Amino acid sequence: MNRARIAAAIAALLTALLLQATLVGPLTLPVPASLPALLVAAIALVDGPGAGLAFGFAAGLVADLGSDHPAGILALCWMGIGLVCGCWAAPNSPSRRDVAIAAGVCGLASVVATVFLAMTGSDGATLADALRFAVPATLLDALLALAVVPVVRRFLHSDRLRLPRPVLVLGGDG
Repeated sequence: MNRARIAAAIAALLTALLLQATLVGPLTLPVPASLPALLVAAIALVDGPGAGLAFGFAAGLVADLGSDHPAGILALCWMGIGLVCGCWAAPNSPSRRDVAIAAGVCGLASVVATVFLAMTGSDGATLADALRFAVPATLLDALLALAVVPVVRRFLHSDRLRLPRPVLVLGGDG
């Protein structure tokens, strides 16, 4: 992990949280579509379960601390997204496959998060909502994933975000 990659992750997370709060959340109410969760899924699908777990926990914790529900719920759910999507990571996989995986996993995580929020007595979260919004949330996540997954894949495969590789010079003059 290099500094450029860490800076890009922080910038992507802050951008996703800002877009979620200003555009995605208000436009999709009451359906719980989540742009930051899709970002976690997309990163995990490219970089694997380790990066998915770490980024999912960090992103979820930042989102939890900025909300009024109990801290740790989104961190746990998004960490699960990172792990599951990271286990499905495959080099050179088709983008359609990754979009479908990200949408399905994020839709399931949305149901799980709503159930956890209902169990902790958070305002507005009910078990009925978790079931009622499962399909619409997954469909909205699929629409968002069509844009997020290819962009994240392109950025993470960029040479600027990769560690420099040593150049081996063979047969040099003494």
